Amino acid sequence: MKHFLLMIALIVFMGTHLRSAEKPICRIAAISNPYITTLSAKELGERSWMAQIAPAGLERSIALANALKPDAMIVLGSLTWTGSDDDFLRVKKLLSRIEAPLYVVPGAKDLVDGKDDIFLKHFAKENVAGRSVSVKGVHLQFAPLYEEAGKAFEIALNQLRTGLAKTQDAEAVLLFSELDFPAPKDPKSMSAIQKQFWNLIHDHKVAVRFTGGHAHSVGLVDSLPYWRIPSSGWSYSPKWPIALISVYTKRIELDLVHDGFQPPQRLVVPNPVAAERMVKADADPYGIPTYSEDLKRKPELTFVQLSDSQLDDGTVPRYAARYASDEQMNELAAAQVNRLNPPLVFMTGDLTNKNTQAEWETFNRIYSKLKMPFYPVPGNHDTLDDRAKLNRDALGDLLESSVKNWQLADKLSGKKAANRTALFTHFTGKKPYYAVEKNGCVFLCLNTGVASVDPEQLKWLRAELERTKDAKHVFVLGHYPVLTAFGGNVRNSESRIILGLLKKYKVAAYLSGHRHRYNYRMHEGVMHILCDDLCWGEYLSYQVYHVHDDRIIACWKPIFRADGNRPLYERVEFPEPRFKER
Repeated sequence: MKHFLLMIALIVFMGTHLRSAEKPICRIAAISNPYITTLSAKELGERSWMAQIAPAGLERSIALANALKPDAMIVLGSLTWTGSDDDFLRVKKLLSRIEAPLYVVPGAKDLVDGKDDIFLKHFAKENVAGRSVSVKGVHLQFAPLYEEAGKAFEIALNQLRTGLAKTQDAEAVLLFSELDFPAPKDPKSMSAIQKQFWNLIHDHKVAVRFTGGHAHSVGLVDSLPYWRIPSSGWSYSPKWPIALISVYTKRIELDLVHDGFQPPQRLVVPNPVAAERMVKADADPYGIPTYSEDLKRKPELTFVQLSDSQLDDGTVPRYAARYASDEQMNELAAAQVNRLNPPLVFMTGDLTNKNTQAEWETFNRIYSKLKMPFYPVPGNHDTLDDRAKLNRDALGDLLESSVKNWQLADKLSGKKAANRTALFTHFTGKKPYYAVEKNGCVFLCLNTGVASVDPEQLKWLRAELERTKDAKHVFVLGHYPVLTAFGGNVRNSESRIILGLLKKYKVAAYLSGHRHRYNYRMHEGVMHILCDDLCWGEYLSYQVYHVHDDRIIACWKPIFRADGNRPLYERVEFPEPRFKER
């Protein structure tokens, strides 16, 4: 059964390549930081989860790699957690199951007292640190690993120069290096070593720089994309058990493989050996070259999904650290969306943290700057607490704000308010649930603020789906997910009803937030997308959607605290279930 499922996974995944008859020159699978250890959960202490997650993640990656049958398999970064003989023996046994040629670069955890003796004892044959390898004519250049930062750049540069001298007839050139050479913003102010590095990148037509890490990220420095390969052994990374690099004559496809039954998350970059380099971010009108590429394909509609702005008023001390960057990140998100200038924008709940007047005023100050129509829906944090539970035992240090919120709602209504979304409606001017239509697309916006959809709203949803059954595209949006796999859902009986309606009426996608992390999953022909948040969480990102006649392209757009913008995004493409070829 396991092999049967993997073969299906391979068929489903490879189906994403059928649109083009061109075959890749080579395909390379990659993971980073397996962190395999023989320590027990007790010995690992606060990292006790590694005892199960690390080996399970690596086994999943190996099984999928073997199903995909790449031309090579690369493991970047720490194979082990302690660098001990026992840890290396265990990871060696696991990696011996890989059927493709294996190339390994050690990480810091593999070096005991800064030395690689134990690593080389077990992986001398597979070690490629500081070396170059050719896979079907594609040049792979690996940087050395050195602890002395002062020497690292010089040593890496010398080895890079030596390795890239072998690329004259290469089909493509890929760089695997943790060393980050700053971008040449002003050629006159660049150091000699910077100039040498960037001259090598351009002269030898390096296409991408790959690094390892815990979480995944993607960026663009000068005209060189970089792509961080996620860990197979860290707690939140195994959603993507493997990365797949497919090299073509004029392009390189970089895929994060969710699992064999889901479409990959993909970044496509030029192969400078036969195509023009990617345009620099500051030369692109939107600062995001991938967005410009998508607009050139003339989608029927482009829209943005934000989620969980969750602005906090700073009145509860325990929230101070968590929400230290909430206004900054939301300001950045609003500014970026304005630059993209899509026809419409949605926010899938938790606009505020405590539903207070001060938080609503901050929200409106930031999002009133949007130049396009803006459609928020309520989340649990935007919903007044149950009046029957206004006590210290139930609410703790949130009691004062909750009482004041009800007092404001009563004042606004002129009586004892019964509607728990009264403040949401007052401050946004929107009903708790409603429909929006634009360019043949229908958006049904739900109120799931109490993790429930009452009978009256379900009746409305059925009626709207029936009314719009001949529309080209239908999306349903709610704060809470309805898919069990995402957790934190609308209560089960109602989720089952909604899932049945989504399938029956061929809804293109259900878009939600709440979980403060990004994910996606195709379920019974309907795509479910979990949008990340804008205050704290896994990445801090939002979603951009491009709607075409036969397909929808969902784009993951990270912001990140450190630099505010990453000028590339990755795409997940899925079919429009209502499309019929004419």
